[in-house]
Amino acid sequence: MDTSSNQTGARMKRPLPNTVPRNDPSGLWKLQNELLSMAECVLGRRDLSKQIYQPQFTDEGPQLRNTPNLDGAFAELSRAGESYWPTVVFEMAHETVHLLDPIPGNAKTLEEGVAVEFSLYVQVYYGVCIRPSLPSYLRASELVRLLPEGPLKAGRLVRERFGTLSSAKPESLGDLFPNVDGTILKKLTSPFVRNG
Repeated sequence: MDTSSNQTGARMKRPLPNTVPRNDPSGLWKLQNELLSMAECVLGRRDLSKQIYQPQFTDEGPQLRNTPNLDGAFAELSRAGESYWPTVVFEMAHETVHLLDPIPGNAKTLEEGVAVEFSLYVQVYYGVCIRPSLPSYLRASELVRLLPEGPLKAGRLVRERFGTLSSAKPESLGDLFPNVDGTILKKLTSPFVRNG
């Protein structure tokens, strides 16, 4: 799968269902599995010890929801997506990055930045164009774009080296990316604050 931004025109478009998302659980599940497959191709294998469950629409979405005993997780999508597939693609693609390695609590800025970039990346396949609007997500995206070889390839390297995006520390990330300024690495490995 090509992850370079200069060849996005060559990507094959995937059709979205002609249904209403809230009334199409099988279409929602199919999309979730497509996005998981795409994420694994770009960012590496997911944690197979965790079960992935059917996405749900909730008042709290979009966010990742872990099961109570932490043996699995699912994407909670916003009510805005209940009737609009492009919103589902935008939100679910982002949450799919978190589904690769579901953790309790807040992710690091690095993981959120990679999730934003993956969401932008897959939207091309579905003919969708929705951008994040919260400044904290835009900052996370800007920071992860400063990593060598692009945010998605850098995300894969981090996962290969450290297991998860949120487990990297500034010093170890510095070993992986020695030419990146330490203050950037510190920001990337700090806990993500959604509205900060």
